[in-house]
Parts: sequence; C-alpha cells; structure tokens
Amino acid sequence: MYYKVIKDNKVVDVLSHISYVKYQKKHDILLLCNIKEAQAVLSSDGKRGWHIEGLFNFPLDNTVCEISEITKKEYDDLKAR
Repeated sequence: MYYKVIKDNKVVDVLSHISYVKYQKKHDILLLCNIKEAQAVLSSDGKRGWHIEGLFNFPLDNTVCEISEITKKEYDDLKAR
C-alpha cells in the first residue's frame, strides 16, 4: 500500500509504508513504536514525523496532517516530483 501525506492542502510526502514514531526528549530523537504509543508517522526520509489525528500530541509539530491511501502509479508520479 502507498500513501500521500497532506498538510495545509498540499501533498508534503509520499510513503511506501507507515512507521509509527514517538519523540524521546531526553536524547532528542524519534523512536519507532507501535500505534498505541505513537505521536506521529515517520516521513519518507526518516528525518521527521507527520502528526495525524487520533495519535498522541507530537511535541515537535502538532499540526494535524491527513494521510490517504493511493495507487502505485500515483505514488510513482508524486515521488518523481
């Protein structure tokens, strides 16, 4: 499955899978976790998290993004941009 991340009505990322993360303040890093502890979804470059509705507050950026499932063709087209 493939997904697009929409923030402020713009596609900001495309994902080939969903990985959930939480922020660890002590070491200032994102840690992979299960959905029950998640604060965000890991970006495709692994450098940031995208906060989505239904997850715990994300201290780094609590702006809510929308994630939509897309086709492989749409994923490839968006990734090429």
